[in-house]
Amino acid sequence: MNAATQQRKGHRKPVQMELVGGKPPRQRIWEQIRIHRERFQVYTIARRAEVDDESVKTYLKCLENGGYIVKLTDVKYTLADYQLIKDNGIEAPRLTRDGQPVTQGLAQEAMWRCLRMLGAMDYRKLAIHASSAGVEVKETSAKRYVLALKKAGYLQVIQPAGRRKGALETLALIPRMNTGPRPPQIQRVGVVYDPNINKVMHADEPEEML
Repeated sequence: MNAATQQRKGHRKPVQMELVGGKPPRQRIWEQIRIHRERFQVYTIARRAEVDDESVKTYLKCLENGGYIVKLTDVKYTLADYQLIKDNGIEAPRLTRDGQPVTQGLAQEAMWRCLRMLGAMDYRKLAIHASSAGVEVKETSAKRYVLALKKAGYLQVIQPAGRRKGALETLALIPRMNTGPRPPQIQRVGVVYDPNINKVMHADEPEEML
């Protein structure tokens, strides 16, 4: 299936292929909405944000359902005028189609924040600290995230796992790998992508994915 066919059928491209200037489509859409807050249309936002019309229409529906924008004219989406009525700041609202907050990815955000702020720890302590922020982080998720970041060169071993039962490997974020506030994303097929610098930092070899 070629790229054009995938786009027509609504298949998402890998995150790193959707970015322009280090920003994902919805972030660019949101920034343009804030600029044209009093009155805007799909076409204006799509051209300024460098995003296709369908993606803009989908996100506008999410924002409308979430109470962030309202339609000013009772016509089709492509011709309707909209107005921003709820501005929550620079970061684009992460919403489902029915306007509810998206919870996917919050665990990685919490873990990345802990690694940046709290220093060396093992994956079990990471899960505990990250969960204290109100997001449930399972030990298995923390272990998987730590392993992926270690492979990608973000973490250094401070204390190897001991021989006594329960002594886990202690790791810390390497200072030069503190790339920014957005968490490196663990994508399918063993890919670690860093949205802060718009770069794939690691991809498993084919034999590792078997």
